[in-house]
Amino acid sequence: MIARREVTLAVILSAAAGYLDAVGYVYLGGFFVSFMSGNTTELATGVAHGDWAPARLAGTLIGMFFAGAVLGALLNRISDGRTVVLAGTTILVGLTALLGDLSRSTWPVALLLPLAMGVVNATFLSSGEASIGLTYMTGALVKAGQRLVDAIFGGPRRLWARHLSLWAALLAGGVIGAAMLGWIGLGGALWPITGLLAVITLIVALDRRRRGVFGLGTRQVRPVTTVVAPSDSDTRQ
Repeated sequence: MIARREVTLAVILSAAAGYLDAVGYVYLGGFFVSFMSGNTTELATGVAHGDWAPARLAGTLIGMFFAGAVLGALLNRISDGRTVVLAGTTILVGLTALLGDLSRSTWPVALLLPLAMGVVNATFLSSGEASIGLTYMTGALVKAGQRLVDAIFGGPRRLWARHLSLWAALLAGGVIGAAMLGWIGLGGALWPITGLLAVITLIVALDRRRRGVFGLGTRQVRPVTTVVAPSDSDTRQ
């Protein structure tokens, strides 16, 4: 079975991803910083109707998320990949918060938050595949339902709850993120999550040093378990 620390980290990061996606969604007026299927639909309908402003924004978000996925895969190959990926995500979110304090433009959010969300999905990258998806949850809900049936018929009794916990964490994070944005604005909403990500990065680094795997990189650490949530579905509901 998957190590408890991996499940815990995935749940916390899913909550952080939900928080950031909700902030981005509200601030950008209905566009997503991590849900690229939704943005692809926005791009398609914008092109079909000749509505170029939303199509341009949706295309920008998709492009930046893709760039983040590439950047995350590159960061995963540097030193201790997981720690570097989390540090990179923290820096990008912090930079968005800083620029949000200095400017009322939407472009820091449109450029940097999807970049950060693409990067964070490399947290559990191993052998070129992300074993746990952090920003898209349709697959997690499908797996939860399938594992629940397995449990009813004698399979693992709690595995379905692990999949469902990722979705629940993203939901909870989204509720908090949207509320924080409405309460204290963009910069005020982003600085606390930047601090949380920094603390997570430090804890992960210290834990990996304690276990003697720091610097090996996730590509070299032998996988502990099977997939928790599929990463081949780029959708979240």
